Amino acid sequence: MKNTLIRLLLLVLALPLLLTACSDDNDTPATGTLQLNIQNMAGTEPLLLEEGTYTSPSGDTYSVSNLKYYISNVKLISSNGQTTFAEPESYQLIAQGGKTSFELKDIPAGTYDKVELAIGVDETHNHSIDQEGDLDPSNEMAWDWDTGYKFLSLTGAYTGDTRSGVLVFHVGGDANYKTITLDLPMAINLREQAAYELNLQADVNELFQGPNLIDFDVMNSGGHGTGANMLAENYSNGFLKVVEVK
Repeated sequence: MKNTLIRLLLLVLALPLLLTACSDDNDTPATGTLQLNIQNMAGTEPLLLEEGTYTSPSGDTYSVSNLKYYISNVKLISSNGQTTFAEPESYQLIAQGGKTSFELKDIPAGTYDKVELAIGVDETHNHSIDQEGDLDPSNEMAWDWDTGYKFLSLTGAYTGDTRSGVLVFHVGGDANYKTITLDLPMAINLREQAAYELNLQADVNELFQGPNLIDFDVMNSGGHGTGANMLAENYSNGFLKVVEVK
């Protein structure tokens, strides 16, 4: 009888600890989400279609009537340097006046301190336009004279030192698919918080400098070839930057 009472007493004392442990297990999320928000800018000013007039790095004035670009193959990289999450079917068409945010879902609980993404469409998907979603040709990002996609489309108008006219930059081609890694100012810990937001800025001015300074009097259009390659080198260096994690 005495031993039974002792066992009951020990069980009563241990019960709160067991309940706490179970509660802790239940409170730890198995997966989480990350919403990426992108604000298109021209230098320090928010980009406005048609209405805004901006100064390029070479000193030309310009306006933008259309801006679209693909962000693809988004990955989160853990603090130990290993890629631990990749968004499935990761092709997001960002458009000023259209979609400027998207959500990563079912991310395994863990800590991530880098985001890897690409501008453009990878070679596997770039040679077929029989696709859906953001890769649907009806989004007006497929070439009308070749198989494949425009990775970035910018049109507008400019006034340079010696001339003025239209801007038409359509960048494509497998060589211009560029992968970028961005460090996060604060790690995303999905064991502590189930949902985060990542705010990014995309600076149109960076398309026209670093490493290639673009003078609109000299180059005001490009699709394939040297001009497109120069813009692609630029958008892989500073076009996208992290503003905050919250």
